[in-house]
Amino acid sequence: MTELLFKELTGRILRAYYNVYNGTGRNYPEFVYERALRRDLQEDGITCPRQMEHRVRYKEWFVGIQILDLLPFEEIIVEIKVAERLTALHKAQTFSYLRAFGKRIGLLFNFGGPAPEFERIYFEPRPSSASPDSISHTVTELPPGLIAPDLAYEIIGGLYEVHTVLGPGFIHRIYGNAAFRELQARALPVQAQKEMQVLYRSEPIAGIKFAHLKVGSEVLVFPVAVSDLNAISYNNLKAWMRVEGVPLGIVANFHDLALKPVILKA
Repeated sequence: MTELLFKELTGRILRAYYNVYNGTGRNYPEFVYERALRRDLQEDGITCPRQMEHRVRYKEWFVGIQILDLLPFEEIIVEIKVAERLTALHKAQTFSYLRAFGKRIGLLFNFGGPAPEFERIYFEPRPSSASPDSISHTVTELPPGLIAPDLAYEIIGGLYEVHTVLGPGFIHRIYGNAAFRELQARALPVQAQKEMQVLYRSEPIAGIKFAHLKVGSEVLVFPVAVSDLNAISYNNLKAWMRVEGVPLGIVANFHDLALKPVILKA
């Protein structure tokens, strides 16, 4: 009975998607399509609060709040994209939300392509004892000559664990909090850092909010979730490493399908 209800409900949501796609132009911001889709769904009698906040857990820890686009009847996750085409990353992000919030069906809609494009994504919950599907879990070889290579290897292993459990698609604070908990669980001397100082003539002139982690006196960990790593200034991170007197930095971008940590030396 539940499956039939979801089948009928997804059909109504798909009709609304085609109506909005055909009734709007391309390449507007996502919120434009979200509002139009929500309007059509509500007119069809489908309860659909927008921009709902949901608590995210990493293993047994609460690690932050993620906002979903639409959640009709609190059963089906609707994710909206404005792209030339849907990608494997878009699908993986939607799957991450299904797994994190215990939902079974996701609808991924693209409003940016030359023709309507959507994906139905299914998630079958596993027993709590089962391990999550792996997205990336193999620790890469570390470059030679690193200070504290064993510590760096353990940290990177923890970062892979976070990416494997959560998957891509969440905001950076969630990954930072999850990484903090994971490294704590591995008995590493990790401290949460909230700010970096900008120096001018060797004196601090401003603080910039940037959530990162300090592990002992040897490593700074920078968890990020960005579509383009070029937006991250490695020189600024290295400058902060020198201020902190930390010789090694690890940048972990959780946005992508595969985690590829970047090693920085001060």
